[in-house]
Amino acid sequence: MRGWWSGAAVTAAVTVAVGTLGTTTPAWSQMTSQRSISMLNGEGGWTPAVFVCDSVDRDRVLVLSPPDRVRAATLTSLSKPGLVRHRVRVRIGAGDPGMGQIHYPLTNDAGREVGDIHAVNPGMVEPGATTPTVTSVAWGRDVTGCRFAPQTRVLGVTASRSVQVTRSDRDGFVYRSYDHDSDLPVVDRPWGGSDTRASLTITGGRLVEERGGRRVYHFANGGYVYRVLASVDPATGGGGVQVWRDGRMVQSEPFAAYTAAS
Repeated sequence: MRGWWSGAAVTAAVTVAVGTLGTTTPAWSQMTSQRSISMLNGEGGWTPAVFVCDSVDRDRVLVLSPPDRVRAATLTSLSKPGLVRHRVRVRIGAGDPGMGQIHYPLTNDAGREVGDIHAVNPGMVEPGATTPTVTSVAWGRDVTGCRFAPQTRVLGVTASRSVQVTRSDRDGFVYRSYDHDSDLPVVDRPWGGSDTRASLTITGGRLVEERGGRRVYHFANGGYVYRVLASVDPATGGGGVQVWRDGRMVQSEPFAAYTAAS
């Protein structure tokens, strides 16, 4: 992982702040989404997050915990591949909107500004923004671009790859995976989105299970079946990707962090 902040690697679960984002506060509306949940897994189990930023131009994943009443939160970085963790405490300032975009300043404990979170207005995403519209996170002079596409159903990260499920009128549900050990060029997506070239793309997928908070997507490709699982219930977080052949599971990778739309 390219250097971002100094700090010891941790494997324990991140302690999530007690407070949550106020859904009635307009300043937070572009950082979170009422149509999805974001989750981070650790030794203590699954904990809620505000968003998961799967970087398109850095070897990392960034996850922000819900801020408390004084807007203090934990920003966790997971290096790709392997997902070794680093974390830092930040305070999140009030959003500064303009021209369909908004910036949330990040400060340290001393009150000095150290970065910001950039998001686009969900209302400007014409096909519909089903997940948080965070497009980048800056820390000092380093900017991490975040993977974002309209109509995302699942964006999950395993130790080896990122997995994204989207939906379009033309292709139905679309599976894309991005291997962490590959150098994948960045590509633009419509409506302010950003992506990389996928390691594997499968169109024509189906939502085959939708019971309670469980979602299972099914994709067939060359004799193999790819199944993407995700919980949309924050009380029972979990998910991952499985590969099946001839009715037998040949590969399974759990998510360490994910966002899933209900």
